[in-house]
Amino acid sequence: MGMRRYIFIAFIVIGLLAPPTLAQQTPVTDSTCPVSTAQVVLDPGHGGDDPGAVNESFGLTEAEENLTIAQQVASILQLDHGLTVALTRVDNATTLGNSARGAIANACHASLYVSIHLNAADDTSADYAQSFWGEKEKDLAFSLIMNASLATLGIRVNDVDRFDNGGLLRARMPSVLVEGVFLTSPVEALLLKAQIRQTAIAQAIAAGIAAWFARW
Repeated sequence: MGMRRYIFIAFIVIGLLAPPTLAQQTPVTDSTCPVSTAQVVLDPGHGGDDPGAVNESFGLTEAEENLTIAQQVASILQLDHGLTVALTRVDNATTLGNSARGAIANACHASLYVSIHLNAADDTSADYAQSFWGEKEKDLAFSLIMNASLATLGIRVNDVDRFDNGGLLRARMPSVLVEGVFLTSPVEALLLKAQIRQTAIAQAIAAGIAAWFARW
């Protein structure tokens, strides 16, 4: 009986000292910056398995338009403002979770993170722009500046609002999610199809970013 008791106690001690099982451990995402460092990380929303909003009548997919806009923003920031920029994805085949997008911004040690989207609604007359923030202390001031810049699009701009987006919450720097025009609006769809509206949205976003840096 004495020997069995000691064996039983030994099993308990070993169990207490053993590391937790994989199910108990917190998953870790190992993200890297696509460049060495970047002052601004632009996130073209959706992509890969997630096309985002789709306007079949005009052959438009949000993921593709988001990437086009992000590339134009990057060009403006680099050429006109001398800022270093990284994109969370550079093609339409890449699938990323929202949290991973924020992690990329952290890996780049970015000063700003901007997630770029287009909106959609069943009501095809709907069309407005809006900026969203995730954490008030970190993001609100930047979202207000970005919202003011969106006024150059010439459509209604709704007040900024909070959005529990994984990218906004994961990114440690001031962050904003921009919903540009409505992809489902026939007027906007025509402009996007003609490759006109993307430039206006890109210029508005770039201006908002430049205005933030001009504060310092």
